[in-house]
Amino acid sequence: MNVGKVAMVPIKEIEVGERARKEMGDLDELEVSMHKSGLIAPLAVKETNNGNYFLLAGERRLFVLLKNKVEEIPVRIYSEDISEFEIKTIELAENFFRKDFESHEYDNLVRETHNLQQEIHGEKISTLADAEGWGMKETAEMIGKTKGYVSSAIRRADARDAFPDLFHGCKTQKDANKILDKLNEAVVKDVLAKKIEQESIAPDKQQLMNNFVLKDFFEGVKEIPDESMHLVEIDPPYAINIDGLGKGSSAKKDYSYGGSYNEVDYGDYRNFLAKTFHRCYKVMTEHSWLICWFAPEPWFEDVYILLHDAGFNCHRMCGIWTKSSGQSKRPEIHLANSYEMFFYAWKGRPALAKPGRSNIFNFSPVPPQYKTHPTERPVELMKEIYETFAFPGSRVLIPFLGSGNGLLAAQAVGMSAVGFELSKEYRDSFLVKIYKM
Repeated sequence: MNVGKVAMVPIKEIEVGERARKEMGDLDELEVSMHKSGLIAPLAVKETNNGNYFLLAGERRLFVLLKNKVEEIPVRIYSEDISEFEIKTIELAENFFRKDFESHEYDNLVRETHNLQQEIHGEKISTLADAEGWGMKETAEMIGKTKGYVSSAIRRADARDAFPDLFHGCKTQKDANKILDKLNEAVVKDVLAKKIEQESIAPDKQQLMNNFVLKDFFEGVKEIPDESMHLVEIDPPYAINIDGLGKGSSAKKDYSYGGSYNEVDYGDYRNFLAKTFHRCYKVMTEHSWLICWFAPEPWFEDVYILLHDAGFNCHRMCGIWTKSSGQSKRPEIHLANSYEMFFYAWKGRPALAKPGRSNIFNFSPVPPQYKTHPTERPVELMKEIYETFAFPGSRVLIPFLGSGNGLLAAQAVGMSAVGFELSKEYRDSFLVKIYKM
């Protein structure tokens, strides 16, 4: 980054634009301090094309200097071609260490800094320690706070945007947290999603949002041309005891992730899968692949037979996603399960994009605190699966979108994807996530 040069300049040549700080705070106290200690650090400015200087950092000090009719001050001058990212980073970095910053301004500052760094470095969507990108952990390390603090600050800032009247009069973060505790996160995301839909969004983000279709798959698939999809990735409801529900129970269960998990009745599951496979087969190209996640207990043979009945070829040696840890609802008699399986079936005679690759996919799961869907899979895993079975430029169909991570994975590997989801809460979470990227 450009470090700039220090020089004395006339104070009247310094211009002030739109700043992160909305309130100046106690300038009298700052004035007393500056009378006693002087201007310890120079202000930061950049050269403009009219020969003046544009203020980057030091607005409060500039106000005090103007009040005291100081005519010339030391500044650190950055060149005119300094990037917008560098300008914003300078301003945000200085403001983090102002003790008089209002609590709501500080929350906005944390969120803005986090979003800015993600714009610079990309969003960290992998759980691997050495993965590229920027996440809340990196923001926390940057500002000297915990990851939990960053997460709470961003949530408070989002909630204020959605319900400004509710936070009127909140002086501290503790006051804001009390309001936040009374709000359902799904309600906040609903309001934010409506605002996002009314704004002008970058074309690539808008396309991602458009490709998350809030519609029943069996209705939406009717609009997809026959023989147009190169890869289909199905992550259906499992019709199992996902949250302590017994067989035969029809569940539309609310989860802490903010959405409703739409389960399929155990007795209807075979018909549901058969209908899904036949609809997918119809829209797939002559030589194409289908991925289907499933619960091996009790559905292994049923899924295998139903895929063949729909016209696909496949064998019983499945793809396996291995995780770093497992879980069991009956640890006293069952070993912890640390893998999931998917059938890979083919129509016609397609070729693997990665011939000879192992059927083992070893990726850490999405941490619970980051999930927006109970069965959410990491983007890195989906990228690897898509790149194994399809080539750049391929069209991907995702019948049951869930968190929408499949859309992100497809875009990341140069493919286009479209998918369907019944839960508005999951779509709202996806829209907010894309908007912040």
